[in-house]
This record gives sequence, C-alpha cells and structure tokens, in this order.
Amino acid sequence: MTAVKLGQRVMVQQLVTIPDAGGGQARNWTDFREVWGQVRWKSVSRDVSNGQTGLAQRAIITLRWAPDFPDPMRLIIDQKTLRVLSWFRRKIGAGDFMEIEGEVTF
Repeated sequence: MTAVKLGQRVMVQQLVTIPDAGGGQARNWTDFREVWGQVRWKSVSRDVSNGQTGLAQRAIITLRWAPDFPDPMRLIIDQKTLRVLSWFRRKIGAGDFMEIEGEVTF
C-alpha cells in the first residue's frame, strides 16, 4: 500500500469564454479551486517544440479525485503556471486520485 502525502497547495484554473462587443469571444483563465497536492518535479530540458529554444520543466502532480475538475484546466504551483499535458484517474490504496502531467516553460 502506497501513501500519498498531499503537502503542497495547488491552484486549479479553468478557461472561461465570454462574448465580447465585437461578436467574438474573450478567453481568460480564472481560479476554480485551491487544493492540496503532491508535486514531483522532473529535470529541466530544452523545449524545441514549434522551433522554440526555451527551457521546460515537467512535473507529476497528484490531487484527490473530484468529478467536477474543469477541462481544460491549468495549474499554479509556487507562482509557476503549468499547462496540463495529460491526466488520468488512479486508485492508490483506499484513495481515489487524479494524476496530472504538467509543464512549465521559461
């Protein structure tokens, strides 16, 4: 049986779309919920997607499962904004969790 220590605050944000006066839409990220999570940072690597040469760092974030998490979502951890690359629901011991792979670029 594996224990999951949820010792770090994680802000979950959702994408909100609002019609604007010109007939288009304005998209903005808003806070959805602040939760406790476990964050495991991976090493920093070069981000070469779309011809860019910046740096990226990935993380595996474990949160308690809740059926109302937004899709799409992004996470704010220690003032870093992580885009969600993938997530899945996972049973660990007697608990029900969401495991997220996220990435921050800089």
